[in-house]
Amino acid sequence: MVSSRVFKGLFFALGAACFLFILVPIGNLFISLELPELKETIKDAEVWQAIGVTLQGAALSTAVGLILGVPAAYLLSEAEFKGKHLIEGAVNIPIVIPHVAVGIILLKLLNTNSPLGELLSKLGITFVDTLYGIVVAMCFVSISYIIASALLGFKSVNRELLWTARSLGASPFQTFKLILLPLSLSHIIRGAVLSFARAVSEVGALLIIAYYPKTAPILMYERFENYGLKASTPIAALVILISLLIFTILLSIPTREER
Repeated sequence: MVSSRVFKGLFFALGAACFLFILVPIGNLFISLELPELKETIKDAEVWQAIGVTLQGAALSTAVGLILGVPAAYLLSEAEFKGKHLIEGAVNIPIVIPHVAVGIILLKLLNTNSPLGELLSKLGITFVDTLYGIVVAMCFVSISYIIASALLGFKSVNRELLWTARSLGASPFQTFKLILLPLSLSHIIRGAVLSFARAVSEVGALLIIAYYPKTAPILMYERFENYGLKASTPIAALVILISLLIFTILLSIPTREER
C-alpha cells in the first residue's frame, strides 16, 4: 500500500512538472525578449489594429455562442429523446476537427458562389475576408466550450428545486430565470471565458476563410514567415500579456453563487 507521504510527494512532483511544462516556455519567451524590438512592436499601429480585430471578433463570437449555446444546453439538460447522447457528442465535434478543415468547411458553405453565401451576399453579408467570417470561424471552434460548461451547470442543479418551483405555479421561463440560470451562472461564465480564449487563439480556420482583416495570430504567422522568429516574438509576448490581463479580470468577477 502506498503511504500518505509517498502519495502526496508523487502528486506534488507531477503537479510541479505540469506547472513547469506550462510556465517555462512562456517564461523563456519573455526572458529572450529584446527591449528595442518590444518598443517597436508597442509603437506598431498594425499590431494594435490586429489585436483590436482579435478582441472584437472573440467578443462577438462569444456573445453569439452564449445566445445559441445556452438554450441548446438547456434543451439537452431537460429533454429526453432517442439519440440524445449522439447530439451531445455532436456538439463537441468542432473541438476535434482540424482547424484548417474548419476553414474549408465554412468557405464551402459561405462563399458567394454557394446558395447560402449568395443569398446572404444579397443582404450585404459576406464572409470571405470580412469580420463576419472571423466571427463565424471563431464561434464555430469555440461554441462547444459554452455548451459543455452550461450543460454541466444545468445538470448539477438539484431537480427537486425545479419540480418544487413548477408545482408552485412557476412557468418554465420563471424557473429558468430565477433558479436554473443563477445556480448555473458560474459554469456559464467559465464556459464563456474558455470560449473567448479559444477564439482569441484561432488561426487555422482564419487562414482559409478570413485572412483579412488580420487578427493577431495571423499577423504573428505572417511576420514569422516573412521576417523570422525575432519579428514575431514581441507580438506573441504582447498578446500573452493582454490575454492574461483580460482573463484575470473576467475570472475575478464574482458570480451570484460566490457573493
